[in-house]
Amino acid sequence: MRSVQHSNITSDLLDAATVVELGRLVRKLLAEEDVVGAVITHGTATLEETAYFLDLTLDQEKPVVLTGAMRNLSEPDADGPRNILYSVMTAAHPESRNRGVMVCFNGEIHSARDAIKINSMQVNAYASRDGGALGAVTKDGLIYFARPERRIHIDVDDMKENVQLITLVQGANDLLVRACIADEVDGMVIEGIGAGNVNIPYFKAICDALDEGIPVVVGHRMFGGMPFFNKGHEGSFRSMIERGAISAGYLSGIKARVLLMVALAHTQDQTRLREIFAKVAAPTRPGTN
Repeated sequence: MRSVQHSNITSDLLDAATVVELGRLVRKLLAEEDVVGAVITHGTATLEETAYFLDLTLDQEKPVVLTGAMRNLSEPDADGPRNILYSVMTAAHPESRNRGVMVCFNGEIHSARDAIKINSMQVNAYASRDGGALGAVTKDGLIYFARPERRIHIDVDDMKENVQLITLVQGANDLLVRACIADEVDGMVIEGIGAGNVNIPYFKAICDALDEGIPVVVGHRMFGGMPFFNKGHEGSFRSMIERGAISAGYLSGIKARVLLMVALAHTQDQTRLREIFAKVAAPTRPGTN
């Protein structure tokens, strides 16, 4: 086992360029024949975003595991050493191959797509959204319950940085969306209310963004589930999709933003962007792909 330091920075300050460089380093190290996997220690604030970028852009069988700590080494119950131990056990285990990038935290193993930080203080800081944990690990070994589904590889080692995530709240005006249009952003992700709905000012601003050719992905602000077509009024999720927006499907707003950043580095075609999101996060009916 060997250690390589890429950077020493709080994850609050990480930017897209730094994460891209990390991906290039990991790709280079995994190409070495004697390397069986990689563990990345990372600040917990944005760990889930780095994990999903790596999962989308690394195309190989060797496991990559991200972990961190909620309590530092000056505290008597520091969780970092155990998280690192369990992550190394996970990365070294032969059953971890072909499972993509994972997050190992507090004895649980999560897929990069579904991992989400749920607590700002406790050691059980990470959980999975709808899919649940992939497995569990203890000092005696690990067990897997599932494989990550709907994974996709996008053949880029870059991402568009100017993609904005906006969460709608009750009574909000269209200021943030209009600012994005004025700034000519690369794309927007909107976390709507309820089933993915927005108010009328937001709807009109989103339509203007779409008319300007800005990709707009629409999801919701809840912990689980996906937006759906239960209403047809202006501002409903249905009305935005019919107007040309892209569904976030089962992705959280944070993960939808990462996917859009990576996808835009691959293509600017909105039909292709819609296909990528559908492949990753949309439900399918029997007989469809």
